[in-house]
Amino acid sequence: MLKIGVKANRLEMDPPLSTHIGQTSGRGNNHIPADDTTKEVPPTSSKLPSDGIMEESVSQMTIMLSNILEHHGRANQCLASLEEDLIHSKRKEEKLKATIEALEKQKSEMNARVALMERKDLYELLEAKMEGFQIANHLVTIEGFENLNLTITQKWVEIAALNLKEFEKCPMDYPKALCIAR
Repeated sequence: MLKIGVKANRLEMDPPLSTHIGQTSGRGNNHIPADDTTKEVPPTSSKLPSDGIMEESVSQMTIMLSNILEHHGRANQCLASLEEDLIHSKRKEEKLKATIEALEKQKSEMNARVALMERKDLYELLEAKMEGFQIANHLVTIEGFENLNLTITQKWVEIAALNLKEFEKCPMDYPKALCIAR
């Protein structure tokens, strides 16, 4: 069994758990012969043949680790870019919300203007109708207006009834018919 550890750029190997006859012990080239005569064979070199393989494995692992770190750096850059895009999108969303609110405000203002113009048109029609009737000043009073028996449409009556407050604002010497018309 091999246990690899790197200490000061040197690889170390642990000896096998049991040494069998006819096998190397894992520490150098010491060989235990099959017969009982034991000879010690001096090691031929201090570097094991497997040291080159281990160094190559370590260099490959180092390269793999640097590649992983490089990919990690790229992933961090992509994440930062996505965060910037998200912030930019949120700003655009806020601008669009503000634009929508402004457009809704303009729409409500335009609706109010249209309603005012329609009301003004109705007032002008009422004025024309009242001028067409040519009601005398002495016939038109607040009490008398309700009893006035003229053939006008219900719409004109409703509009005139809404303007009863205008009757009250008219000066006493001002013709009431003109008060209705304005």
